[in-house]
Amino acid sequence: MATTVQRWRKRATGFALVIWLLAAAVVDSRWSSVCSPFFLSFGCLLMGVGVLGRVWCLVCIAGFKNEELITDGPYSLCRNPLYLFSLLATIGVGLGSCTLAFPALAFLGFAIWYPGVIAFEARNLAQRHGDAYRAYVAKTPALLPLSGNFHEDSEHTVRSASFRRGLFDTIWFFILFVVMHLFQQMHQNGYLPIWYRLY
Repeated sequence: MATTVQRWRKRATGFALVIWLLAAAVVDSRWSSVCSPFFLSFGCLLMGVGVLGRVWCLVCIAGFKNEELITDGPYSLCRNPLYLFSLLATIGVGLGSCTLAFPALAFLGFAIWYPGVIAFEARNLAQRHGDAYRAYVAKTPALLPLSGNFHEDSEHTVRSASFRRGLFDTIWFFILFVVMHLFQQMHQNGYLPIWYRLY
């Protein structure tokens, strides 16, 4: 069941990504000449934080996500840090368009789709880990980090195949950021048609 949900989640994410890129190919920013350096710098910062955060999460859960209840490191700050860091990285990618519209779309898509995913995974973890998970829920927020909770173990076992797959998934954020900014530059130089200008 979980595998099927994950498969559909990846398909839905891929479909949304294709729509996003098609839109970026024909949309330009009204602020390109004024705010590009700010958007690009802030976008790089957010994407960097998101990518490093995802790698931190992978060190803790690679290969053990469904077998063990991980509650230390980033998982002591919130119960879904991988999704939080993915959101930050995706908003950073959106800023590569030099608009506020694409980051806003990223946030909106997350707000619509991922609460259901998070709830589904929470039910599975509750069934698998019982009282231990319920105690974890009672003291750890779902998404917004709580720094006072932070603690980490001295070492983790990492399954290299799972870690490698997670790293390859992370590379896509860099590729997409480059594509978004490339589209913006091609619009500026007249190589791509502009159907609409966004803020």
